[in-house]
Amino acid sequence: MTMKNKLVSGLLLSAILASGLYANCDMEQRGNFQKSMMNNDKMHNQRGGIFHMFKELNLTDEQKTKIEQIMDENRKNIKSENEAFTKDGFDKAKYIQIMTEKRDNMLKSHADVMEKAYAVLTDKQKEQLKVLIDLRKEKMNQKIEEKIKG
Repeated sequence: MTMKNKLVSGLLLSAILASGLYANCDMEQRGNFQKSMMNNDKMHNQRGGIFHMFKELNLTDEQKTKIEQIMDENRKNIKSENEAFTKDGFDKAKYIQIMTEKRDNMLKSHADVMEKAYAVLTDKQKEQLKVLIDLRKEKMNQKIEEKIKG
């Protein structure tokens, strides 16, 4: 193997490993985000989807615990691309399989978590959540109109 080939191979392997580590850290950060979703102090400056609005619903401690359990259960079912790496090598086929499954299951998984968490809410909280969602949509539309107008 020439020096040039060794250099290119080393750079390629480094890039693959770095992207795997970055993706793993990103997943851990998302997990931490979901865990802290019920903590008003941590969530105050963070943005999120509908789960971000849950903090405004005055959830009971029992509801918070149930939702955290739902999210933890979902998180346990997520495969990590790290499984494709061993101390001796990298299994490209396994990596592709894991990443494909993650992509294909992401929407279904999110919908399942949302359905289970929504079921924990009281009727009044469900109404409040719908109002919050409508308000957010209104705000977004208003921002779009402001950008269009200049």
